Amino acid sequence: MKKIVYKLFLALVFVIRKSPRFLRRGFFKVLGTLAYLSASKTNRIIEKNLEFVFEDKLSVEEIKEIKKYSYFNMLLWVQSLIENLDVSDKELKENITIENVEILEKLKKENKPIILISAHYGNMEMLSCYLNKFVTPIHQVARESNFEEIDDFIIKAREKSGSKIIFRSGALKKLVRALMKKEVVSLIIDQNINGKEGTEVEFLGKKVYQSSSPSTLSRKFDAYIVPVAIFNKDDYKYNIKIYEAIAPIKTENEENDIKQSSQLQADILSAIILEDKKQWFWPHKRFKSHHREIYEKNTNNK
Repeated sequence: MKKIVYKLFLALVFVIRKSPRFLRRGFFKVLGTLAYLSASKTNRIIEKNLEFVFEDKLSVEEIKEIKKYSYFNMLLWVQSLIENLDVSDKELKENITIENVEILEKLKKENKPIILISAHYGNMEMLSCYLNKFVTPIHQVARESNFEEIDDFIIKAREKSGSKIIFRSGALKKLVRALMKKEVVSLIIDQNINGKEGTEVEFLGKKVYQSSSPSTLSRKFDAYIVPVAIFNKDDYKYNIKIYEAIAPIKTENEENDIKQSSQLQADILSAIILEDKKQWFWPHKRFKSHHREIYEKNTNNK
């Protein structure tokens, strides 16, 4: 059955790649609208997150706009993954601008280990594609699915730009090897996590657990943590921002070092999200570790 599904998937990808751009993009916009209209459970999660973070200060219209945009942006990741199979360097440079690239260039020139951190924000596929092609090859950690063939397709699509994909199982050893060779690694750290795997921080004004991996690796390998984000603009244009690096923190108090570094990361990611809140991935139960009740009340979730 999986083989049949995969063949149908490849056929759909082929049709999408061969379609005129306006039809292709129109197709994904329609899918986004249909998802918004049909995914009532996910819509409630978005609403609960927005109500919790902004304490009911957003208007009904603004919440509706963010919900619609969430589906558009999720499908934009898929659309861009497919479009990037055929995109030219010229087209990428015409559609994407980048700020503060000198921060990364300086660290690379000084041969510093670098850990990029980011959130599920904006068009992450375009961010990865551009950085890998024009700034630096990156070791990226990805989540494995239950569909090996689809995973292989995604890996090949992303690695076409120069990325090196690492699945979460066994990722630590590969990240360590990359940092020891002074290669750039990338981690997305805005997902819900339990207390055993992370450290407590304040994120968007709320207590959550956040992955401590960047802080731990930074401390161990004297690596600089560099936050990056991509902002969707009108007409499929984008702007990448590179933020000031967080220097490794290393004192005799390891626990405090990790907590301090992690909070600095959370502060930057929070500021990025608040710059244009609709571009963040609000369908995720980010606050579940500390505030499970906001999802249980009216979402019919366990």
